[in-house]
Amino acid sequence: MKRISHPEKYNVWSFKYHIYMEAACKFYAGYSLGLGMNELLPEVDLIIRNLIDTTRERDRGYDDMEMIIYLIILFNRTEFLDEYKELLQKSKMRDFYLDYLVQIVDSTWQISTEKLRCPKETNSVYEVVMLSKENKAEAVQRLKRYLKRQWFMSLTEGVITNRDLKIGWYRGYWCIAAAALVKALKLDDTELKDCKYYPYDMTHFC
Repeated sequence: MKRISHPEKYNVWSFKYHIYMEAACKFYAGYSLGLGMNELLPEVDLIIRNLIDTTRERDRGYDDMEMIIYLIILFNRTEFLDEYKELLQKSKMRDFYLDYLVQIVDSTWQISTEKLRCPKETNSVYEVVMLSKENKAEAVQRLKRYLKRQWFMSLTEGVITNRDLKIGWYRGYWCIAAAALVKALKLDDTELKDCKYYPYDMTHFC
């Protein structure tokens, strides 16, 4: 049977991005179903590996760069850190927020700018970071407001979207960013445990 010819480079990129999307859906769905953190690790590694590979070829978007560093922090996947740093150095998405998260994991990392690449999307989590430097309790309260009032309303596109409910694709609206910030900034998440979208178990894994 004759094979249909496609540009090989595009095929590899699209296949890898598809693997990422499938792994991400399984990751969120698995957590919602109550799978243990160790059971989710294969999906975590697939997400990171394929996001790094596809972003290296096409600097797609800020969300992808966030997802990688969040998962590195939450699941202690530091074996990917050097590749991520190399990616971030070359990325047009590099900004203070991503730099700061990397510096938490690697104290030798230099912050390159004080600007936010996507202020509309990241201003709330940026405020949590800034507050944590002076008052961790206030940082927790800011994160709590974000979880209760802003997180769900911000879902417009990506792996988790508000539109999923309309087509029966609900997987759980877990705020990975909140868990990663609590872990990275060493915040007391007692008040966050019962927040609807807060993945408490992820924060306390490893």
